[in-house]
Amino acid sequence: MAKMTDRQTVNRWPHVRIDQIIYDGEPCIDRMTDDTLDLLNTMCRDAERRNGWLHRINSSYRDGETGFHPKGKAFDLVFFVDEPGDVDVWDQYRFAKQYPWGGIGAYPEWNAGAGIHVDTRQGIDHVATWWRDARGVYRGINEVQKVYGVMV
Repeated sequence: MAKMTDRQTVNRWPHVRIDQIIYDGEPCIDRMTDDTLDLLNTMCRDAERRNGWLHRINSSYRDGETGFHPKGKAFDLVFFVDEPGDVDVWDQYRFAKQYPWGGIGAYPEWNAGAGIHVDTRQGIDHVATWWRDARGVYRGINEVQKVYGVMV
């Protein structure tokens, strides 16, 4: 991503909480890919306009050797109306599925309000989908109905 001024960044992605894209207490928007930010901006704009949802970014870029966060292609976030946790995680998940993400995960047991993971991975012929249970075990999205009685 090219370096931008704060004003250019806000103008390009006005619906993304730029102030929450931090790593180790420092802004890290310059480590995120433009296509990931563009898609997040579109989804957050639509969430606010269609549903009245706000969002909080829990994680964006972070160091590591695996996954899509170190590549600047992933966000963990929570949609909410008044406070994190007041929008059902499966509604958030279904909403995110309307967009061309490469991966979508659900975290129904986050202690900071249930939320989702989205990423712009490429090279597979389907969207990678999963959820993480209370023990931290990642499971296939097809198990949600059996465990929660919810269709996603």
